[in-house]
Amino acid sequence: MEWINSIRSPNLTIFFQYITWLGYKDFLFLFVPFCFWFFDRKVFGIFTLFVFISALINTYLKDFFQDPRPDALLNIDPWASTIDLSYGFPSGHAQLAIVIWGFLFLNTKNIFLKILFTFLIITISFSRIYLGVHDISDVIGGIIIGLISIFLLNNLLGNKGAWIRNQSNLMHCLIYLCFFSLFYLAWPLEENRIVAVTLGSLIMGFWIGQTIDKKYFNFESPKNLLLKILSAILAVFGFIQLNKNIDQILEMIHLNHTIETIVSSLLLGLYISLIAPFILSLMRLQKIRN
Repeated sequence: MEWINSIRSPNLTIFFQYITWLGYKDFLFLFVPFCFWFFDRKVFGIFTLFVFISALINTYLKDFFQDPRPDALLNIDPWASTIDLSYGFPSGHAQLAIVIWGFLFLNTKNIFLKILFTFLIITISFSRIYLGVHDISDVIGGIIIGLISIFLLNNLLGNKGAWIRNQSNLMHCLIYLCFFSLFYLAWPLEENRIVAVTLGSLIMGFWIGQTIDKKYFNFESPKNLLLKILSAILAVFGFIQLNKNIDQILEMIHLNHTIETIVSSLLLGLYISLIAPFILSLMRLQKIRN
């Protein structure tokens, strides 16, 4: 990996340090819900679930393979404050870049956007090598898993996935519970099982909110572009505030740490799919079709 020093320059370093932020959870956990609030919720509801599940699978695989990252002396990633606490293979940035920007690439006909999304996939993935936090095999592994994920996602949204989508709510609930229980029990490192609890609860909260929405409300975003943008921005602001304060609120109740994690993650998932649209409907920025 020492070869990377030969291609580094001050301008390239600044560029890749900013572009790599688009692969961190601080950005993704705002951008993905924004897409859900802004675009078609039938499509982006499944997309949002898939992104969260992909993040869970990536973290599991890191702990399963336990592949060390490159020498810390090569690391010039300013956002990687906890990078030494996680393993390298596969690269989460590369995997989620394929899932998120690849999905958007496949769902637009605008050639400019296709070029932009391709550019983001390439630069975000390469930034991990340039900044010295992943080697080439980590990034290739992330890309391959991302491509498999996007293939499965497209099939799930297409005719082949209709039989899964049309299952009863009870069956969906059982599938999710079995899936997350297996992940929790099979997690390679016991000290990191809290990740399965966190993402599993977030996904369950999101799914529960979606289920309630479909049955009782069927919220619909406004047709007006400016109102769409405004409603999504307000929802993002609420998400930031909830995420910032929810742990402090739950600490006052003195819950067990695991229970606190489950409750906070469930509430964040519920906020994305149900609470935010409900609040926006009270502000007349969402319509209730049921």
